[in-house]
Amino acid sequence: MAHDGLGELFDDLHYARPRVEIIGNSRVVVENHRGIQEYESGLLRVKCSGCEVRIVGEGLALTALSLDELAVTGTIVSVEYTTAG
Repeated sequence: MAHDGLGELFDDLHYARPRVEIIGNSRVVVENHRGIQEYESGLLRVKCSGCEVRIVGEGLALTALSLDELAVTGTIVSVEYTTAG
């Protein structure tokens, strides 16, 4: 039996699309990234396929980094997702 919206769920789990997980206001995990564009204690800009994830906060620290996943902690003020225009 087919479920409405199941195809959308699988589209959301596509391996090349970025996945951003926000945990409270203290941790953000970005999967499927393509590198860091800018990193300061108040700003982290992450390049993804066709977009950029911008994390703004205070005392930001990169706590994990691999080829496809990164984690940042600190006081998160905002997370922005912008597409290439």
